[in-house]
Amino acid sequence: MPIYVLLLLSTLLGACTHISPSSEWDPAIIRGQLSNGLEYRLVNPGTPKDASNERLDIRLTVQAGSLDEEDRQVGVAHLLEHLNFYNQGELPARLRDYLQQHHWQQGLHYNAVTNYERTQYLLSPPRGVQELERALQALATLAFAADFTATDLEAERPIVIEEWRGGLGVAQRMNDQRTAAQRHDSRYPARATIGNREAILGARLEALRDYQERWYRPNNMTLSAVGDIDPERFRHLLERYFASALPAPLSERGYRELTLAPRLHIVRVQDAESGSNQLALMFRGHEAASRAPGLAGLRERLIDRMTLDAATRQLRRQAPQDGVSAFAVRKNQIGRYSSVLAIAATPDGRRHDDALSVLLKEIERLRQRGIQHADGERARQALRETAQGMLDNAQPYSFEQWVTRLNDATLREGIVQSRTQIAQSTLRQLDGITLDELNQRLRHWLSSPDQILQYSAPGLSPLTLASNERFNGLRTHWQGQRLEPPQPLQDTPSVDPVDAPSAGRPGHIVQRKTFPAQQVEQWQLDNGDRLVWLKPGFPLQRAYLQAETGAGELGPAETGWRQQMASQLLSRSAPFAWSLEQRRQWQSSHGLNLSLEHNLQRLEFHANAPSAELGALLALYRGLHTAPGLDEAMFDASRLELQQRLESVRHDLQLRQNASQQALLNPHATWQMPTQGELQALSIQDIRRDWQRLARHPVTYYLLADIPRERLESLVREELAAIPRAPARPGVDMASGRQAAGMRSATLRIAREPRATLNANSYSELPWSPEDAAAIRLLTPMANRALKQALRSEASGVYRLVFDSSLNQDSNRVESRLTFSSAPARVEELWRLALKTLRDLPRQLSPEESRQALQALANSEQERLTDPGTQLQRLVLGYRAWGTPDYLSRQAQLVTAIDHRRLQRLAGRLFDERNSTRLLLLPGPPEATVTSRAPH
Repeated sequence: MPIYVLLLLSTLLGACTHISPSSEWDPAIIRGQLSNGLEYRLVNPGTPKDASNERLDIRLTVQAGSLDEEDRQVGVAHLLEHLNFYNQGELPARLRDYLQQHHWQQGLHYNAVTNYERTQYLLSPPRGVQELERALQALATLAFAADFTATDLEAERPIVIEEWRGGLGVAQRMNDQRTAAQRHDSRYPARATIGNREAILGARLEALRDYQERWYRPNNMTLSAVGDIDPERFRHLLERYFASALPAPLSERGYRELTLAPRLHIVRVQDAESGSNQLALMFRGHEAASRAPGLAGLRERLIDRMTLDAATRQLRRQAPQDGVSAFAVRKNQIGRYSSVLAIAATPDGRRHDDALSVLLKEIERLRQRGIQHADGERARQALRETAQGMLDNAQPYSFEQWVTRLNDATLREGIVQSRTQIAQSTLRQLDGITLDELNQRLRHWLSSPDQILQYSAPGLSPLTLASNERFNGLRTHWQGQRLEPPQPLQDTPSVDPVDAPSAGRPGHIVQRKTFPAQQVEQWQLDNGDRLVWLKPGFPLQRAYLQAETGAGELGPAETGWRQQMASQLLSRSAPFAWSLEQRRQWQSSHGLNLSLEHNLQRLEFHANAPSAELGALLALYRGLHTAPGLDEAMFDASRLELQQRLESVRHDLQLRQNASQQALLNPHATWQMPTQGELQALSIQDIRRDWQRLARHPVTYYLLADIPRERLESLVREELAAIPRAPARPGVDMASGRQAAGMRSATLRIAREPRATLNANSYSELPWSPEDAAAIRLLTPMANRALKQALRSEASGVYRLVFDSSLNQDSNRVESRLTFSSAPARVEELWRLALKTLRDLPRQLSPEESRQALQALANSEQERLTDPGTQLQRLVLGYRAWGTPDYLSRQAQLVTAIDHRRLQRLAGRLFDERNSTRLLLLPGPPEATVTSRAPH
């Protein structure tokens, strides 16, 4: 589904969560309230009876977050979320220990999250609805026991410090600046959810208790559950575990809203590591009517959506202009009724002053000329089509969708309706919305006197901010002009299918081979290509294609970066002398999806289309290989992007880190970035020649499609066998790109944050097999849990840690990566502990962990047997390994081939210290770089 349609669908679903309590909830939802004010919602998703219908998702939302902290309580909302897992209440052990004794895993079966406005406790028991009572008792203990101690606070404090440390970086710094700029004169800038280092270290037990006493009240909570649960039993258990909690009066919380004032706030948002380049004028406002319940509120929100959509379309057509390459419009909701509308321009280079004049001109054009009729109707039609689609395909919500719908309604303090209810309400309101209402809404937004002018530029580029006098002078100038109407909306040019020219002389299928057991046919074409066709054993309306060649990045006679550039540009270009818009129209009208992946080993095209449109897909593929076009502007933009990346290497810490990482993995790797001279000399003809060489490599096509053989034979002869190919060339030398043997390490003292970040890679030789590959996938989350238990829960040394491992078919290696951050003083200690944990994993792996993992694999395999993407990928993997489709035969025994002993054996292969690299980033000035190569 296109991203734009998804956004509209989200808008409709979100709009209807605000309909008033008197409006009709989805009848599938059982709602109620205990005498102490606790609200609850229950849904039985009504899924078919299978292993997955035992699932349970249950979550408790406390309507209090970091904004509700007093000055002396900064950071306590999030700390309290952590400390509540130390509660014991009536349980035989503290809550976290109790859950782990019953094989609950943190992150998978229980979790919690805090934001500005609320705290949520999320439970998904391993045994589903069988553990309903345990889950409810756990939530009650979290919310009301409040028996954690000062000792517990001291034990958890280092973990929260590491969570704070792990969140540091350019994204956090830029976000802090944006929050301070856009939400000035409010609590938001001083109430970061996690607090700050001083607040975390200085938090006192009494402050946590006071916060909990004030806000953790049943009349400030909502409990939602999705699962096959008896409503009477659910209500009985709620009464048992929650009814004794006492309610309390809740104060008004006006501090959640923005405080407006008639002034222009001019700010700079900039960081040495940020590439952001933008100039935005923002309008702050209050819009209680758009957050109101009932159909009147729904109508207001639809006007908002249509206005924003139409204004965005209209403004985008005004670019490019001298000094500005693009425009964007965004609108953010804050609190219950505050909002910020941002109209932004992307300056050409550092031409921010020119961009300011253009931006003010276009905003004035919006004021004078308003939204054009065609744009308003296009916005209305988009919403109508989305609503009608919901009405035409009013399928019941899935388990996951019910979880999301209930959660969204809780967060937005609204209700849940069925797709039919949402669509009908929307369609009833849409036709009555007039263009005058859209323009009134737009001018209301733009008339807000509370404004922010926000500048950003890449790195620490010099920026001269406009003065109030300069800003007002430019605004007055454009207000005194009678501006022309905006660029009109133009219909997208249509493309007739016959515009794809014939290939001329068709090719031939010269050899056939069949694999009846797997329903696979293999055809050899006279141009050297090969087609492997899998006929699905399940209903399939689309055809799925993967075409791959051995023309990898390190193929002979080519330079890696030029191959990458050629394949990426040509895959986005238009064949047959079409325009780019004609290609987009061709793909859209035929329902085609096409993407390209160019990696070390091969060049891969991934595509799918309705079965009846397979010919259109193959014609497009043929055109990209035999009659490619290349857009000059696209080439110039791509070259400019590479040039800018090269210029930023010295200041871009991530690029420096990546370069060091690659040098560690393989000191003899031949792939390298271009020089500025090479880029300057590069011409569009060079890229065309590179692509022509790539396009002549022989190809293997893997096709999953339910299509008559005669029709497929005709398409293959006309579209694929007619593509001219060159003889096969030598394959890629894997040794030049994969991790080299031995132990190597390096240290970079370039980090701007007070933390150490360790990145380790390892490999272990192991011949690829489907069973071992699946087992390694199962072991990866187990290793993550073991590492987090050791380094986080026991050593209190890290918060964020990622371990990833896979069995690489191309290298026949188990390839693993470990990343974590910590205090610099503790990184070596934690590294040693991580290695010990991985060494001990085979012994520590319990039969119960293996049983749970294998049960989850069995459940997922049932779905994968009829999943087109999985079946096509397994066809490909089988051919790469053995030149046959045998994987398709072996997949039925995949689960039974893996047992606890196999998992234990392979756990010992996850991290081989003898073949490993370690890159350590430490704080230091960017200019100071210390690199060493020595055993760990």
